Amino acid sequence: MQLVEVSNCPIDSDPGTVRYASVHDAYFGTQGRWNYRQHSQTGHLWIDPRPADPSVSELYTDYYTHAAELTDVSTGLWQQAISLALSARLGYPPPEKTGMLAKLVSHLPSVGAAAELEVMRIHASESGRMLDVGCGGGAFLRRMRKAGWVVAGTEPDPKAARLAAQEGFTVYRSLEDMIQEREQRFDIIVLGHVIEHLPDPIRTLIMLRSLLDTGGRLVLTTPNALGLGSRIFGASWRGLEPPRHFNVFSPDSLRQALNRAGFHVERMSTDVRLARGTWFLSYLARAGERELEITRPPAHRLLKLVGYAFQLLEAGAVKLKSTLGEEIFCVAKADSDVGRAK
Repeated sequence: MQLVEVSNCPIDSDPGTVRYASVHDAYFGTQGRWNYRQHSQTGHLWIDPRPADPSVSELYTDYYTHAAELTDVSTGLWQQAISLALSARLGYPPPEKTGMLAKLVSHLPSVGAAAELEVMRIHASESGRMLDVGCGGGAFLRRMRKAGWVVAGTEPDPKAARLAAQEGFTVYRSLEDMIQEREQRFDIIVLGHVIEHLPDPIRTLIMLRSLLDTGGRLVLTTPNALGLGSRIFGASWRGLEPPRHFNVFSPDSLRQALNRAGFHVERMSTDVRLARGTWFLSYLARAGERELEITRPPAHRLLKLVGYAFQLLEAGAVKLKSTLGEEIFCVAKADSDVGRAK
C-alpha cells in the first residue's frame, strides 16, 4: 500500500503532535499500524501517513455501507418507533401498523433525535433536488425518493454504485465526473458520515458549494473527535476507524473547514444517537476483539444494559457540555446565499 505523509493539519496547515501511535484496525481487519496527529487548538485528528489515492479502494473491500439495505422500515419495534417519531416531529407518514410498545418508545427523546437524523432533520414538507455524496447501495436515496425528492448520488465503489443504479438512481463515480458531465444544481447536498473519509475535505467542500442552488444547503454528520466516547476509549474508539477515517473533526475544526470553503454554518450540534453502539464496539476493541464490523458479535445482556446506561450518561453530559455528543450534525449555506438572504 502506498502512503503519503501528512505532518500538518489538512484544515489549517498547522503542525500537530502524535496523539495515537501504532493503532490497528479492530473493525474491518485492514493490515498495518497507523498514527493520528491532533491539532492543539481545535482537537482535530488526522492520520499520518495516510493511504495514497491509488490505494484507497483497498480499504473498502468489506465495508458495510456497500450493501443494499432492503429491510422494510415499517416492521420491527425499533423501525416502528422511528417511523412514529418521524411522523410526530417532521411530518412523515406514520407506519400502517404499530404496537403499543412502539408508541411508548417513540416518545423517548433519544429515539426522537435518532429518528430525525435518519432523514438528516429534513422536514417532510420539503422537496426539490437532492445529492447524496457517498450514497453506498442507495438506502438514503430510496428513503428520500419515497418522500418526494428528485435524488442523485455519488459513489466511488463500483459494486455499491451498481446496487443503487439497479433501482433507477443516477449515480456518479465522483464529483469531478459529475461536474464535467452535466451542469446541475441541488437544493440539498447530504454527507452522512462521509467527510471523515476525505483526504482533502476543503477541496471537496468547495466543489459541493459550486453544485448548490441559490438558497440551497449542505447537511452533514460525522464522528466527533471531542465526544465522550473518544475521551473514554482513545485509540479503541469506534469513531477513529483507522485507516479509513483520514480526518476526525471537532465542532471547531468542522466550522473552520466550512468557513474556508465559503460556507456559513447555520446550525451545529452534537448528538448521542450512536452512543450505545459506539460503547459496545469500542469496549470489545479495547478488549482485543478483531474484525468487529465483519463478524458482528452479539451483544450480551449485561453489555446491552451498560450500553444503554452509557447513552443516557452521554445525553446528560451533552446538556452540561454541548460538545460531548458522539457525532456532529451540521447545516451550512454558501456565504453568498447568506448575503442574498439578508
